[in-house]
Amino acid sequence: MGKAALNEAARMVEVEWSDGGVSRFPYVWLRDNCQCPQCFNPDSLSRRVLMNDLDVNVSPVRVELQAKGSLLSVEWPQGHESQYDCHWLRERCFSPQALSERERDWQKRTQLWGAELAHNLPKADFPAILTDDRALHDFLVVLDSVGLVLVQNVPCDVGQVERLANRVAFLKPTSYGLEFEVVKKPKPNDLAYTTVKIGLHTDLNYYSYRPGVQMLHCIEQTRGEGGDNSLTDGINAAYQLKKENPDAFRLLTTLKVNFYCTGVDLYKFFFRQRRNVISLNDQGEVQSVSFSDQARDSILDLPADQVQPFYDALKAFDTIMYLPRNCLRFKMAAGEMIAFDNTRSLHGRSAYSLVDSTRHLQGGYFDWDEIYSRMRVLKVDLGIKDKVT
Repeated sequence: MGKAALNEAARMVEVEWSDGGVSRFPYVWLRDNCQCPQCFNPDSLSRRVLMNDLDVNVSPVRVELQAKGSLLSVEWPQGHESQYDCHWLRERCFSPQALSERERDWQKRTQLWGAELAHNLPKADFPAILTDDRALHDFLVVLDSVGLVLVQNVPCDVGQVERLANRVAFLKPTSYGLEFEVVKKPKPNDLAYTTVKIGLHTDLNYYSYRPGVQMLHCIEQTRGEGGDNSLTDGINAAYQLKKENPDAFRLLTTLKVNFYCTGVDLYKFFFRQRRNVISLNDQGEVQSVSFSDQARDSILDLPADQVQPFYDALKAFDTIMYLPRNCLRFKMAAGEMIAFDNTRSLHGRSAYSLVDSTRHLQGGYFDWDEIYSRMRVLKVDLGIKDKVT
């Protein structure tokens, strides 16, 4: 830093940088973010200043640069002194350019896809993910941007889903447990435990905080016909619907659907939740999709005259998702695992027959909060820099 001065009219400290440019830091923000031990706990990295005690109209007595311009020292009333490192301040600059750069860091780097992804399906090596932090980081980056990764060379034993999840954080428990076995059951409490066709869907829409990522590990695949996986990028399909049928898109982004599930597994459960089929973020971009014929409730909380238009919209969206250009189909082999974004990538399965064989998949979930946390830690630990675009 080359110079620092008080700007009483703007109620900001102006810092002139040695390499050019000026940054302005509001008085109230500086006081709120004092880094001294009285105001900030360095062990927990937590603010100790309470809003209840903060004078939002406080003004500094004086400012000066110290340590050859590497520290900004601010003296407040009653003799309190704050010091701010120059690099710390630059990372928190309020300039339009700095705000724009930080905004990009919040934006999800979504890569839309269709059936063409079959020719270049993202793949990851299971042993590498378990032992190499860079391989784990790269796997999570692709999972975040594409929403689908085929993991190969997975041992054909139960427990591999948890091993992968533990490299990130931990499995998310549900009413089906930490892991669940996808096999044919005599009295199934879910269609997944039958041999019938299962349509494209996202899982657990009846949870208020549904899992972010699902993993399905193929331990044994049927030697009979069927059992193929279907996958569709719901965000890509939603944007196609918006272009081709704006009225249908509007209905599915504004009208809510009831999802429910009741039964017994680890315990007796009855879940209910209402969601938009297509959810938007505050910029109007498609953020997530919630779709499941099997979990959609027969109770539809809509006026009767909106029911037919709603079904027309739902049918239009469903038709787009199954178009050959959009729906990716393949049959998992034993020793493969698919990891996919449960808020975006819809999955289904063709009916199958069991001829002198069994079909055994193991599944589990984990959450995006844990994934993003792990990605940030790996990025820092590995010294990975953002690519300049």
